[in-house]
Amino acid sequence: MTAVKPVLDAYLELNLILGLAALVWLVARGILTRTSLSHGFVTQLRALKVLCLCVVLSPLLALGVSVLASHTPAKGTVAIGDIAVAAYLRGDIAMPATQFEALLNTRQRWAEILFSGDYPIVLAVLVLMALGTLAYTLRVIRDGLSIRETVNTSFLWRQSANVDIRLSDRITVPFAVRGLRRRHVVLPSHLLDSPREIRFALAHELQHIRAGDVEWELGFELLRPLLFWNPAYIVLKYQFDRLRELACDQSVVARKGIDTQDYTRCLLDYCARTVSRGSPRVLNVALVTGGKAKRVLRQRVIALADAPSENTSTPFMFLGLTVLFALLLGLGAASIQQTEDWSHDRLMLSTVVNLERLEARNQGN
Repeated sequence: MTAVKPVLDAYLELNLILGLAALVWLVARGILTRTSLSHGFVTQLRALKVLCLCVVLSPLLALGVSVLASHTPAKGTVAIGDIAVAAYLRGDIAMPATQFEALLNTRQRWAEILFSGDYPIVLAVLVLMALGTLAYTLRVIRDGLSIRETVNTSFLWRQSANVDIRLSDRITVPFAVRGLRRRHVVLPSHLLDSPREIRFALAHELQHIRAGDVEWELGFELLRPLLFWNPAYIVLKYQFDRLRELACDQSVVARKGIDTQDYTRCLLDYCARTVSRGSPRVLNVALVTGGKAKRVLRQRVIALADAPSENTSTPFMFLGLTVLFALLLGLGAASIQQTEDWSHDRLMLSTVVNLERLEARNQGN
């Protein structure tokens, strides 16, 4: 139990920070939809990536916030436990000391319940989570092996310093992926019959590589076995997938030589041909698949039509969002950290608890 406790604490804190990050993002997105960046999906995606980086760096951000708090004139703390103990010792919280200490040690109590094995329901939930983790781990391994086989059996068509462009008869939708040393763009072989479509598909996938979307997608997928049950992870993953495609489309048409109307017409033509083949429910456009394909395609067309131009206020707004995200997640991570049992206030609380128990024992005698 002693060896597992730090890992459990870190896992719990990660999930709590993910919940805070999802809430912060939904609020920020709601605000952005009312500004000139309502269709600025490139900036929105960058902001979401910064928020996810803040989640990864939350332990360091928490340390920085704690150090800054300790250097304030009040020499204060931002940990909720320490703040609550200080408030109790000042008399701001009216509660028996034993009850307050029990409330303060809720996390420790739950950890003991999880590993005690005395509660069948808790044990069943743990078993289900373990099975889910195993299932998603096997799925990630299966998908990785499938992608690797597709890349290895594809034909090397073009090669640059960092990217291999390959053709495959086994796929119908282009995709980008990376190996340990090189990145790959794999295109369906039938696109060779349409230079216009292969040009747009290649521009789209190379933009994903240029923006680092492949590495981000890999990170999200590797975390899925651990976080599949967390609604915050599902929200952030959905938002990333959505913004990744909308931002990629806007970035492609912003480059010289790519006409917005021509690019949009290519998407629609590809969909029309798929529907004419008798598959109206699944539109196999590049990265627009599944039952929600029509709604996703509509969002992409609107994003291409309403893409805002870069203005001088955008970098400052992005910088402001970065500072705000780092501050909020740093404060959140610092506030939920476990407090030290040997701090001065904790020792005072322990003394009060012992005196209260001694008094109750004397009264019982």
